[in-house]
Amino acid sequence: MTEATADVKADMRSFLQENFLYMHPGVELSDSDDFLALGIIDSLGFVELVEEVQSRYELTIDDVEITEENFGSIDAIAKFVASKQS
Repeated sequence: MTEATADVKADMRSFLQENFLYMHPGVELSDSDDFLALGIIDSLGFVELVEEVQSRYELTIDDVEITEENFGSIDAIAKFVASKQS
């Protein structure tokens, strides 16, 4: 894992804890856990997450890229950000 990938994972974990996990005090989120399947975020939360990634990493995200495959877990986000930055 590169340092940039580790940074993205740490950033996203922090964002999720501050904005969503406080409502789920018993949940220990791993990097591969599916946010929607666990009920950690809903559709509005998903939009908020995409907007956070876009602004934090100064990315242009096309509508077709807004998928659970790219934003469904911490691992998926880190992989997506790395692909957009390369």
